Order: sequence, then structure tokens, then C-alpha cells
Amino acid sequence: MRGMACSSLLSSSVLATMLMSGAAQAQSLTAAFYGGEWGEAIQACIVDPFTKATGTKILPDPGVSTVTLSKLRQQKGNPVVDIAWMDGGVSELAAADGLLEDITAAAVPNMANMLTEGVYKTSSGSVFALSTGFYSMGLVYNTKEVKNPPSSFWDLWKPEFSGVVTVPSPTNAMGVPLFIHLNKAAGGTTGNYGPAVEKYKALKVSSFFGASGAATNSFQSSEVIIGAHYASAAWSLADKGLPITYLAPKEGAPTGDIRVHIVKGGKNKALAEKFVDFSVATEQAACMSEKLYVGPATKGLTLSDKAKTRLPWGKDGSVANLALTNWNELNAQRQAVTDLWNKEIARK
Repeated sequence: MRGMACSSLLSSSVLATMLMSGAAQAQSLTAAFYGGEWGEAIQACIVDPFTKATGTKILPDPGVSTVTLSKLRQQKGNPVVDIAWMDGGVSELAAADGLLEDITAAAVPNMANMLTEGVYKTSSGSVFALSTGFYSMGLVYNTKEVKNPPSSFWDLWKPEFSGVVTVPSPTNAMGVPLFIHLNKAAGGTTGNYGPAVEKYKALKVSSFFGASGAATNSFQSSEVIIGAHYASAAWSLADKGLPITYLAPKEGAPTGDIRVHIVKGGKNKALAEKFVDFSVATEQAACMSEKLYVGPATKGLTLSDKAKTRLPWGKDGSVANLALTNWNELNAQRQAVTDLWNKEIARK
């Protein structure tokens, strides 16, 4: 079932439409997307099938969301990148900086088959991003090494995990959301981040990770045995036969999503629009959910029971079961948190 979902074969009608539209010319697009298992899934589910269907060469520009945002700011007005994947929160910053093209229903007809929660609009109503999957961040641990299963984020501070734990830094898309989440759980408020700062300073980490792939590699090498990490990463490692599992802590699991964008001023806008339309099609969305167990933003998918069980909202849930982040509110705190992190935590 999983193999079928991940085959990402286009229907003949869709392929014919793309061929007739001229998308099959020997052109290229530069796409910024993640490394690790996230990048592998995008490559297998979207990039390679698009190249096979259209003949378009996709030039990867790997990096985490914050790095991609920095590149887009540097390239503003004359971008090298045509397509960019960025996470929620960073996506809003890119839109506010005027770095993204509007996505229209006429150019991206598959947008009509998406959940409203996965279509992101500016205050004026223009669409600037489309979701390619919702994720959650909770507790990931090695079931052989961790004898007593954790139930709370605060379990990461237990003495037995000293030096073998990892959590995200602000460089990671969920670094600031997790910090704010734990600050609130520890009794802090907006503008008063002392409780979280003291907690993080006391945490004996193996590393604070920026790229999610770095955290995954740490689990794979047994450098760490427990941490705050993505559910999708845990299931990917479990599928490789490693004794890794995931659970949502009692404080709740922060959620977000990975989004595809068209970079403003790109020289291949029409082709970029076809790529985005392809990215949110049913076949591609199903493949992403089967590979990463992300919650699909595209409707009407047929998924394996295994994938359904591992979605961030569970087998019988929906996006309504997620505690979606108010990214505009969070972004107003992002710089203060990052500055505190660099001053008080990164240098400890």
C-alpha cells in the first residue's frame, strides 16, 4: 500500500495537460528545501516525479527555513531561487518582507482541493503559501535505552539523560515555538522568559540542533537517546528497524507545517506555478504522508492504515485536533527569544 502511494504516478490527463502547456521543455528551476528525511521525501514524492513528467531539471538548494529566508532576503529583486520550502512562522516573515509571489487559483488549480487551514493568505487576501504537510514535535526516545517511558517535556531534565538529550535551537523552525511553549508551562509570560531561560541553561544536552536531520543522525548513532524531536523523524527511524518511538507529552505537542512558495521576481514564474500545482496534487500529498506521516493539507487521499495511525492527529482525527500556532503572535517574540538564547543559553 505504501509503495503504491509513493509511486507518485501522474494520471494521463494531468500529464497531457502539462505537456500541452509547454511545461515539458528542457528548462530548470532552483528549489530550496530541507535536508535529511524531509528533503528525501520532497525529492522522491515531488521533485523526481515532476522531472520525469515534464523534463524540467530541479536544482536543489538545501537548507533549513531560516537559512532559506536569509538567502531570499539577500537575493531580493534578482532571485536565484524559484521555489522555496519554509516552515510556518518563517513563511510569514518571508511574506511580510515582500519575497513571495501571489499564488492564484487560475495558475494553481489544485489549490481548490486543499484544506482552508493549509492555504495561507495575507491580510489583503492574497495567497502566499500552500502546505505540503502538518507535523508535530514531542518526545522521541530509544526504547532500549530509556527504561521508563517519559510523559512530560520536563523528563528531559532527569539526571539519567545528562549528555544524551537533544532539543531544537532557534535556528530550527520549532525552536522558538518550543521555547515559548515551555516558558508558558514553567510559569513565564510574553516578555518574561526567565523561567524557560533557567530551564534551558540547566539542561545537559548532547547538542541543540538546527537542522532536523542532525537530530535524526544523533539518534541513529546513539549519541542521544531522548529529546524533543519530530514525530515524522521518529517513525522514519522506526521504519529502518531502530528502537525509536514518539509520544505527545502531557504539556501538548507544538505543531506546524512545511510550505511551498513561489519566490517573487523569479525568471520562471509560469513553470514555478506548474511545479507548485504538482506539489499539492493528490498523488504527491499521499506520498508525503506515507513517507513522513505528515498530516495532508490536500483532501481526498487514500492512505495505508499505518500512515493513518501515525498522522499527527491520529487515525480518526483531523486538522481540527491540532493546536495550530498563531505565527504572527509568535514572530513578534522571535527576535527577543533568539537574542536571549544567544546571550544566555548558546554561550553557557
